[in-house]
Amino acid sequence: WIVANASTYNIDTDYISVGGASAGAITTMALGVSDLEDFRDEISVDDDPTLSTTNLDVTYEVQGMVYFWGSKIKLDVFEMVYGIDRFDANDPELFMAHGDAEDPVTPYEGSVAIQDIYRSLGIHSELVTLEGKGHGAWDAKVGGKGLYELSHDFLVERQGLNSK
Repeated sequence: WIVANASTYNIDTDYISVGGASAGAITTMALGVSDLEDFRDEISVDDDPTLSTTNLDVTYEVQGMVYFWGSKIKLDVFEMVYGIDRFDANDPELFMAHGDAEDPVTPYEGSVAIQDIYRSLGIHSELVTLEGKGHGAWDAKVGGKGLYELSHDFLVERQGLNSK
């Protein structure tokens, strides 16, 4: 909807970034790394007429992702079902913040594994370790900066934006 209505709201679609925390980070990873048709084409407008209002013909490219204590589980399931690994050198740059305290739902090691995938593909990514923090560490500070400022600085720097 945002891309389909970009001209109405003066949105520059050359700088699309997505982000989220926990389940939102999982969705962010799936949205940024998967191909547009992966989830869009599972059912047709004939199967579900309400899809006619969802701008299925609009394309976009995600430029950056912000991810807090998530995982790549949606992409893992996609790979198990379809046998396709969606990580490739065209994936968007990634900023991750994840606590290293024990977290059975989204373990820190998962973010380290994503960082390793990104390094192997030569894509810029940053993993900020929130030392001693667990899931939902919104109050975390690294170098005196909170999560909002850290992710904002990443997007501004990496996309060459002017935020003043």
